[in-house]
Amino acid sequence: ISSGINAEYGEVQLTLVLLHSEMLLVGVIAILAIFYYFQDTIQKWLYCQKFRHIPGPPPDSFFNGHQITLMAAKKANKFLDCFLTWRKMYGDTFQFRIKTRPVIFTVDPEVLKLISQDVVSFTKVDHLPNRALFGQRITGTYSILTGGGQEWAIKRRIMTSFFAKQNMKVLFNHLDPLMSRLLETKLKPRAGAGNVLDIHEIFTIIFSALPGVFGMECAMGVDQPEEIGRRINIFLDVIPSQLGNLKKIFGAHVSKKKQETIDMVVEMRMMGKQMVDEKRKDMESWDSNPEEDLLAWLITANDAAGLGDEEVIDDIMTVYLVMDNMSKQLGSLFIYLINYREVFDKMVAELRANPITDYKSLDKLRYTEMVLLESLRMAPVLLRGTRWLNKSIQAGKYWIPGDCQFQYSQYVLHRIEEYWPNPREFIPERFEKGIPNVDSFTFFPFLAGPRACLGKHVAMIAMKMTLSMLANNYDLTPVPTETVPVIVQTMAVTRLKGGPMYKFDPRYKVKETVPQVVNEY
Repeated sequence: ISSGINAEYGEVQLTLVLLHSEMLLVGVIAILAIFYYFQDTIQKWLYCQKFRHIPGPPPDSFFNGHQITLMAAKKANKFLDCFLTWRKMYGDTFQFRIKTRPVIFTVDPEVLKLISQDVVSFTKVDHLPNRALFGQRITGTYSILTGGGQEWAIKRRIMTSFFAKQNMKVLFNHLDPLMSRLLETKLKPRAGAGNVLDIHEIFTIIFSALPGVFGMECAMGVDQPEEIGRRINIFLDVIPSQLGNLKKIFGAHVSKKKQETIDMVVEMRMMGKQMVDEKRKDMESWDSNPEEDLLAWLITANDAAGLGDEEVIDDIMTVYLVMDNMSKQLGSLFIYLINYREVFDKMVAELRANPITDYKSLDKLRYTEMVLLESLRMAPVLLRGTRWLNKSIQAGKYWIPGDCQFQYSQYVLHRIEEYWPNPREFIPERFEKGIPNVDSFTFFPFLAGPRACLGKHVAMIAMKMTLSMLANNYDLTPVPTETVPVIVQTMAVTRLKGGPMYKFDPRYKVKETVPQVVNEY
């Protein structure tokens, strides 16, 4: 009996010892966690103190920064208007907080000039959301738009020749027949007498077909540009789901739509690979690249930079995304024209009085260009941008510590009354004598410096030709809808919510054989 009691007593003692050890271990872990928490908090506080000389709105709390304020502004679609208010209170350059980390926001023209020209100190951030979707590559890290470093510089130098203004006449000669083909095969079957269409969807079809005439030929691009446009817009809808809180990210990660979108990305990249393989075979017999063949130039540029076919496919995906931006630019314009009918009528009168017959005839569309420039001021394709400052630098009035994020916003810059009187009014005449103070960095829709938009001349030509095609073939009337179409402020690029609806009345004689079909996607 005594030995049994001793055995039980020993087991109890062992259990107590193990329990004591476990409690001790938990205590040590808790102490280490508390120590790490305080150390991390002190480090964050000390980092914030480096920026105390830069003004800015008081944060909602130390740990949340301005998250609560900005989330409320996002919900009300006033995200960038919030920065416009802060700019009035704290000046052209100020700081705000993402969680505990200070971010420098600026619309100071001198600082924007510095950011544009010094691409070594100010680099692209590594975590751009359009580079991948939950690990599936979309545009990658070396594309002509999102890349950096020596490889990007080599690609940029080569591609600048393709997009040079002197090459625009060649590109125009390929755009002109495309517009005629799209009118017959895509627009007329949809836009019958009195049909009401989301005009942004029409623009999506047109601009999704554009790469096909620049050497990026594929069956889908020729026969179903609307399908390419649909997929690109799905990508853009799903990409932001990678950002936000853990609940949102987890919900997106397990959703059926996420996997369907990844499958679409994979299919489009496979389509790109087929285009690259076929183009390389064609290039074997060429002495030099055709002036209009964008894909051949992209292959040449990537080869020169020591990159491979995957990076060429990154550029193909980038081109489709950029083309979608142009469709949204015109969609934004037609949102504004709903309330500025006199501007619309004057633009249409000019387009009808000066039909586009050759490249030189584009110069006659002066008022149309003013309208486009004003739409780029009011709703620039790029609403805001981000750069990473690698080293400490004097930026305007302030010495900025290195290793921090810079943000800027064309939307905010273009609404500063000192530069643009009555900034919320759509006034094309402000561009009557060209871009005001063109070198002052107060008009920034296509960026500037080494990272200026390569395709800005193509964009202006294609938008003019699209407007001309519509004006000379249809009478367009805006149609009221239950939900007012708006331009979404939360994304870096322009997004539309509720496309502007217009009634299409043909100016040509409608043939009975032409089906009257409303745009189905």
